[in-house]
Amino acid sequence: MRDIKLKQLRITLYLILVLCLAGALPGAGYAASGTVDKITASVTAAAPPPDKIAKRMTASVTTVGEQMLMGRTVEDVTMNQAGYEKLVREIFDRVLIGYSVTQVTIIPGATTHIQVAVTPWGDVVRDVSLEVDISGLSPELAALIKKDMGNVEEQIGNVLIGLPVDSVEWAGGVSKAVIREMLSGRLPEFRSNLEITAGERTAVKLSLVPSGPVVQDVSVALRSRTIPNVLLAEAGPAVKEAAGMLRGLPVAFVERHQDYFTEKISSAAASHPLASKYGLTLTPVIVPGTETGITLDIETDKYRVSLEGNLDVGRNEDNTSAKLHVGQFVGKRDEVFLEVSLIPSSFTWKFEPGWGRKLSETTAAGIRYDFSGGQSTLWFNKYAGANWTIRLERTPKTNYNEFGVRYKMHDFLSAEYVVNKKENWLRLIANL
Repeated sequence: MRDIKLKQLRITLYLILVLCLAGALPGAGYAASGTVDKITASVTAAAPPPDKIAKRMTASVTTVGEQMLMGRTVEDVTMNQAGYEKLVREIFDRVLIGYSVTQVTIIPGATTHIQVAVTPWGDVVRDVSLEVDISGLSPELAALIKKDMGNVEEQIGNVLIGLPVDSVEWAGGVSKAVIREMLSGRLPEFRSNLEITAGERTAVKLSLVPSGPVVQDVSVALRSRTIPNVLLAEAGPAVKEAAGMLRGLPVAFVERHQDYFTEKISSAAASHPLASKYGLTLTPVIVPGTETGITLDIETDKYRVSLEGNLDVGRNEDNTSAKLHVGQFVGKRDEVFLEVSLIPSSFTWKFEPGWGRKLSETTAAGIRYDFSGGQSTLWFNKYAGANWTIRLERTPKTNYNEFGVRYKMHDFLSAEYVVNKKENWLRLIANL
């Protein structure tokens, strides 16, 4: 009967050890007078295993000791010490692949200590090589991700180097848990999968898979108040090519590295000859999402050039026109310009030189003079956000006032609602 009970206990403890080596079973204990109320353990080896593995071994010995000895009388443990030591040795010899248990010593007491001495057999891991698989990403983005990952290879080496090659399979679970925990803090936008090929030079392949929503498409809008769209179109392909790097990345990763991607897109646009020719200032704004939007504001402090074609809906006379504005900044706030307008219905040309001053980043005011009519017009513009503009003009000689609210629907198309004292109409504006 005693042999049967010992056999049952051996099987139970064997299963417990397998579970605790896998990190799935906590220890338990209780106190009673004259009994073993605490278990401590230590694992020693001529060639010490890596710290994390040694801690897991020690925790496993402690858990097995708690299940086997906790609550028993100190006298019982002392009398049957050899049997308990033999049982611990048999269990660990079966489970601790790659190691041989050379000695088990139990020191009975209210706090009972279990000391296990092990020695590795066969070859041990002397080096670890890491391969990171980030399929489909450019080398530059791969470098950014690896920078986020930090010293992953060193962390893996701390877990595996010094282990017997035959023990790598079960110790790999510890390694994987350590790496996943570390990456969840450093690279939370990706899931990690590890494949470990054991040997004296153990090869570890780390695959990263995006987690959560990813960028599926990227739209790019180029906007400027100082450069015509026909010139901006030249820089479009370079910017769109740079923006393409975002496709397939987790949206959260793009949000976290928004400054990095902003700088990359700015650099791509700044490298275009157009940027140096006109002294352009480039300000990209990235709105991350599955459909990521990028708006690149392109301005120059040297010139302001625009070309517009107008079609007035709800107005019978002179309802089509075209206007060219060519200006040069003469300081940080002042601009001198010439506006040339053409009304095709009467083939009338209008030449209006003028001056404007920037009152703030969003407001400007000035005056222009119409040679053909011999009159001056005062004007005021207010930029209300990225797409809205409010315009107010007054011609004192004829007491004419005009008010307009413009909305930019597309890089090449705007709509403006115009009101004066006598009438109002909708103006469609082609931004050329």
